[in-house]
Amino acid sequence: MGFTHQLFKHIKTFWKLRIWKKLRLFWSIFLPIQLFLIYTIKQYPEAVEMYYSNGIYISISSFFQKILGQLPFSFGDIFYIILIFFILKYFYSIFKRKFKLKKSDFYKVVSFISIIYFWFHLSWGLNYYRLPLHKQLGVKSDYNTEELINFTEKLLVKANAAHLKLTQNDTLPLLFEQSEDEYEKTVFKNFKQTQFQNQYVQVRSIKPSLLSFPLSYMGFGGYINPFTHEAQYNNKVPKYKYPTLISHEMGHQLGYAKENEANFVSCYVSIFSQNEKIRYAGLTYALKFCLNEVYRRSPEDFERLKSEVNPGILKNYKETQLFWESYKNPLEPMFKNVYGNFLKVNNQPQGIQSYNYVVALLVNYFSENSLP
Repeated sequence: MGFTHQLFKHIKTFWKLRIWKKLRLFWSIFLPIQLFLIYTIKQYPEAVEMYYSNGIYISISSFFQKILGQLPFSFGDIFYIILIFFILKYFYSIFKRKFKLKKSDFYKVVSFISIIYFWFHLSWGLNYYRLPLHKQLGVKSDYNTEELINFTEKLLVKANAAHLKLTQNDTLPLLFEQSEDEYEKTVFKNFKQTQFQNQYVQVRSIKPSLLSFPLSYMGFGGYINPFTHEAQYNNKVPKYKYPTLISHEMGHQLGYAKENEANFVSCYVSIFSQNEKIRYAGLTYALKFCLNEVYRRSPEDFERLKSEVNPGILKNYKETQLFWESYKNPLEPMFKNVYGNFLKVNNQPQGIQSYNYVVALLVNYFSENSLP
């Protein structure tokens, strides 16, 4: 505690220097300017795609991945833990003052928000405003129920065949027994082989999150750290989910900020994998998205299709379901609501529900390209 107290004291003294007062004023004034700039940038997705997502972002991301990818632990998680500690420490100091706020408190808070907001967008966040993935792929953004059911039937046949080949028994769930490091290496190799949209990560920067326990209670399988560009995954989840979960976060690393697009990247890279288990994980991941959408549109067709799914696949699904149920708590909906609102602010008007939009990308992409 003595070291922590002294550290905080030095930071506090440093923060009071005259130059920082001027900088706090600058960043406070700059916040509304940033809001206007982001609003303007959102109107030009083609420019964001060309100059940021395929230019500035690649340089920034490569820099951080090369440096932090070498660390055996999550630097981003430690950064968040320290950041949260100092935020709580600051608010505790306000509490001790009985909430008597000074003018400097306003500038401290606003300038802090402004700096975080600036670096978030420059480092990664502008990818939310890039050209939609369906336009990059040259496919439609909508589909009808008949197209959905036809594709789901094809996907179901592929998933059943992949499952039976690996288990030799359609009633057994597929076991995933590799280590975390082996899955990370294999998924990284998949990305280099597929080079999705001619993009691939050059340095492996995939980390099991140090915050996996709280992430489980919050209902999240992982996250991309937009400040350090590390792909963090929740290593508490069943290993069946590792391949698609890691692929999803690496999709974010490629600059696909929207959840639906990262889900498609995950499905694509996994389905085209030369590793049979990872291909199975990708096929069943895509199948679940499609079955959920069929259920929403046509419950009768859903029941028919579900009855054709190998029982072993359903057991893999059940394993994941039971995991999340074991961590259910009254606060989870609040975290999901907060994240849903975050997505809405960042160009995903459907919020959490935008996850389901991946079906449009799957149906339309594989209507023009063969399903392996």
